[in-house]
Amino acid sequence: MGKFKVHLKLQGLELDIEGDRSDMPAINNAVAREITGLIQPVVALTSGTSEPTLPTIEGETDNGKKPASRLRKRPSAAPGSGAQVIDFRHDSALYGNPSQNWSVTQKAIWLLYVVKGIAQLNEVAAPQLLATFNENFRQAKTIHPPHLTRDLNVAKGENPAPVGEHKGMWYLTDEGERQAKELIQSVLTPAS
Repeated sequence: MGKFKVHLKLQGLELDIEGDRSDMPAINNAVAREITGLIQPVVALTSGTSEPTLPTIEGETDNGKKPASRLRKRPSAAPGSGAQVIDFRHDSALYGNPSQNWSVTQKAIWLLYVVKGIAQLNEVAAPQLLATFNENFRQAKTIHPPHLTRDLNVAKGENPAPVGEHKGMWYLTDEGERQAKELIQSVLTPAS
């Protein structure tokens, strides 16, 4: 039997194989499965399937073992990542711009007030509020999804509460409108 030696290198992957010609079909199948296993998760991600399916290679027998999955589960998309941004033309002369040092709650109260005044929306879902703020006011630091819902829920429990919630839609109370006006005043006429 003739001997052989194979060296395969794919950007960071090196594979050295030595063996007899009689081992060649089994080695060929094993290498093909490994390379397919490297490529398959990318295909699974782009096609939207959760598990890669490795093709059976000609001449290979199934020994009953299930191949180890190379695809790790990823957390679901963050809330707000697919939410539609509220389309409005911001009037900074009237409403000012959010400040980087504002809390997440202050940013949400301010944006609820602005959206109510400009877009005539009295209630906004948290993901849409998040998407709108992060899209339009990045310079004031982006808001992270879990922080927004956490902080709005805390604010809802305050006495008097600046925000309220009904069926996942957030709105300003009278106290929230008062706080929003204070925030706007603080950025339009900063204290010396």
